[in-house]
Amino acid sequence: MVGPVVGELVVWEAGRLAFERLQERLQRRAATADRLAGQWPAHFVALDMLRLAGQDTTAWPYQRRHAALEMLFTERQLTAPWALCPSTTDRDTVTEWLTWTAVGLEGLLFKRHDSPYQPSVRVAEVQGA
Repeated sequence: MVGPVVGELVVWEAGRLAFERLQERLQRRAATADRLAGQWPAHFVALDMLRLAGQDTTAWPYQRRHAALEMLFTERQLTAPWALCPSTTDRDTVTEWLTWTAVGLEGLLFKRHDSPYQPSVRVAEVQGA
C-alpha cells in the first residue's frame, strides 16, 4: 500500500502550465465543474513519497524516496494524468530547466540526495544557478 505522496495538480493549456485554469475549475460546482474537467484535465505531478507499505519514509534520504516513487510508477505503469517529477544532478540539465518559463514553469525544487523529508522548508533563491 502506498501512503501519502506529495505532489502538485497542474493543468496544461496550449503547451504551457495554466494555473488560472486550475483555479477556475476549483471554483465551480456540478455540471460546470464536469465540463471544465473535460476541457482542462488536471495532472498530478508526484514530488515525494511520505509512506510506503505502512512505513514512514520521511527519514529516508531523498534519493531512496525518489527511487521508490520511480519504482511505483514503473510497477503500476502510471501515465497521464499521473506524472513523476523529473530529478537530476546534472548542472546543464538544471540550467536548461531554468529556461522553461515559456511553458509556465515557476520554479524548481532542490533537494539534497541524502536529505530526509523536511516539511515547510523552502529555499527562496538559488545563487549562481
